[in-house]
Amino acid sequence: MKLQGKVAIVTGGSRGIGFAIVESFVKEGAKVSICGSCLETAQKAVDNILLNYPNADVMPVGVNVRDTEEVKKMVEQVVEKWGCIDILVNNAGIVATKALIEMTDEDFTSIMDVNVTGVFKCTREVVKIMKARGGSIINTSSLVGTYGGKMQSAYGTSKFAVNGFTKSCAKELGMYNIRVNAVAPGVVETDMVAENVSEQMLEGLKQMTPLGKMAQPEELAGVYVYLASDDASFTTGAIFQVDGGLVL
Repeated sequence: MKLQGKVAIVTGGSRGIGFAIVESFVKEGAKVSICGSCLETAQKAVDNILLNYPNADVMPVGVNVRDTEEVKKMVEQVVEKWGCIDILVNNAGIVATKALIEMTDEDFTSIMDVNVTGVFKCTREVVKIMKARGGSIINTSSLVGTYGGKMQSAYGTSKFAVNGFTKSCAKELGMYNIRVNAVAPGVVETDMVAENVSEQMLEGLKQMTPLGKMAQPEELAGVYVYLASDDASFTTGAIFQVDGGLVL
């Protein structure tokens, strides 16, 4: 198993892409802290994992990634339970599809706080532990973080920032054998997408995608497994575009 004995934190791990990542990590032998926006959702995800993988070593954590003290507590809980952190997946994120002139200060700030500041805070606190033995940090970006997106000025800006943060951290942290990469999905069939993208737009995107469909969350999880594993020991600073050929 590619991740046997490794300790992972997955933020936004209670549903969608995050839950698929957790499941794939568990299959590959990792011990996983499933982090949700509240303990209740994280516990439900743990319960679902244990139904199918009764021997899985998983732990629920409720954390607001915008809150420094909660992020510190999350890291402390993981280290107290397993003694180290080998993998961090910064997957927690929010989106708003709204015209620029209709977007409020609060809309923009909220997205930046979760998608950028949250990634910064989780990475900073985990690196304090990870420096001792190296590890892998994987950030969830998006195609709009490279190409932009109509009605997604705030979300697109946040994901451009994630890409810049990924590359900057890769340069800074390589000396500690910490690899930092990002995965940029295309259109994925998740609750968040369904709530923020119209059926008409989704149908258009499907038709533009050479594979002719939206991705299922589990179709992305293998990229995260690769980046978390020793197979990617010489891979850092990369943004992996996983979009079914939508942008070629």
